[in-house]
Amino acid sequence: MKSWHKTHCWLGLVVFAAALCRAAAEAAEPDWTALEREGVELLREYLRIDTTNPPGNELAAARFWEAKFKAAGLAPTVFETGTNRGGIWVRLRGRGPGGALVLLHHLDVVPANPSEWKYPPYAGEEQNGYIYGRGAVDAKGLGVVQALAVLLLHRHGILPSRDVIFVATPDEEAGGRLGAGWFVEHVLPALGRVDFVLNEGGHIRPMPSGQLAFEVAVAEKTPLWLRLTSRGKAGHGSVPPAETAVTKLVQALARVQALPRVPRVTDEVQRYFAALATMQVGDQAARFADLRRALSEPSFREKFLLEPRQAALVHDTIAVTVLQAGSKTNVIPGVAVAELDCRLLPGTDPMAFLQQLIHAIGDASIQVETLLQFPPSASPTDTPLYAAIAKLAEREKARVVPSVLTGFTDSHYFRERGIPSYGFAPFVLTEPELQGMHGVDERLSRTNVREGTRRLVELIRALE
Repeated sequence: MKSWHKTHCWLGLVVFAAALCRAAAEAAEPDWTALEREGVELLREYLRIDTTNPPGNELAAARFWEAKFKAAGLAPTVFETGTNRGGIWVRLRGRGPGGALVLLHHLDVVPANPSEWKYPPYAGEEQNGYIYGRGAVDAKGLGVVQALAVLLLHRHGILPSRDVIFVATPDEEAGGRLGAGWFVEHVLPALGRVDFVLNEGGHIRPMPSGQLAFEVAVAEKTPLWLRLTSRGKAGHGSVPPAETAVTKLVQALARVQALPRVPRVTDEVQRYFAALATMQVGDQAARFADLRRALSEPSFREKFLLEPRQAALVHDTIAVTVLQAGSKTNVIPGVAVAELDCRLLPGTDPMAFLQQLIHAIGDASIQVETLLQFPPSASPTDTPLYAAIAKLAEREKARVVPSVLTGFTDSHYFRERGIPSYGFAPFVLTEPELQGMHGVDERLSRTNVREGTRRLVELIRALE
């Protein structure tokens, strides 16, 4: 009996001491200035790894993160999905039985034309408090903040309530088949229970009222990428026939572009604008509160639709993005090709939309091929992760807003497996900063590196 008592007391002391150590570690405030310097240097290094897709070559970026995590005493795993293609994941253990939180970002970036940029897009230049480079916002800056959050919690011995899994995948910019799609099929089943994914998509938006809106992407438009191929007789440019592959394609595209565009406000978009209404000023507040009704007013509708992002949220869109035909001025090509980037609102039937386009083309000789299509996907707002983001927003006297993306992300791969996935980068981004994504002079501020890491650490610690 005495032996049991001594053992019991000893175990109690051990547990108490461990609790004290954990409390002391959690009470230690990180040196955010030093962390900012570390994050900026990480981002500059990361941006110098050219992962332009195509061809991707993301394996080099995965090895970069592998070295950083190993140096910190963690055990990362690199996975390969093709030649020089690959990604990485690493787990930070939590203290509770709940499913893991996945911090997801992609390693690849879209192409950049150096002649259009102030600073070389793959040099990681720092100027006037900003780090310039392709991928600074989409999505290497997010990856740096996610990695720093994991490293910071690990260094301080802070145990989150759940396991946190850092995941970086290739190929997102080309649809993710060799990235997140491969990951959910080959790796995810072995990771155990995953409850949530936090991915790119939303951000913190300054509003006209002066408040900040924590926009959390809970849904996104779905892509329908199409290739139109027109064929005709090749010949000499000096004796053109009445109809060529090019003229047939041009006429078909004109008919597609002439399709009527009637605004449609989905339930998801209505909720988004209703949430924004509380942070608007003047008449805008009332109109955003009931967008369906407001768009029936011709003057408001005209002004509203002048803003491309707003217009995209109430339309199925069609963008002609690729045109290919001849290569010599005096040769009539026998083949002409166009590619269309169509983005569909929640609720649009892709097959019905495709048939509408084929009917508008009105030429059975033009081949229509589907290049990419995802099913619609969305995540609920009544989850612990969404509640934790709302709590984080409240601390900054901001509001959380469930948003709809005009683009698409890798979130759908996880939603299709029944895992709620949310788009939220903890950065305050202005419109000029957002325009850098897929544009020129993409950049992220030092302040966002520091504050983004702080917010993400707080979010992880608030998640139950």
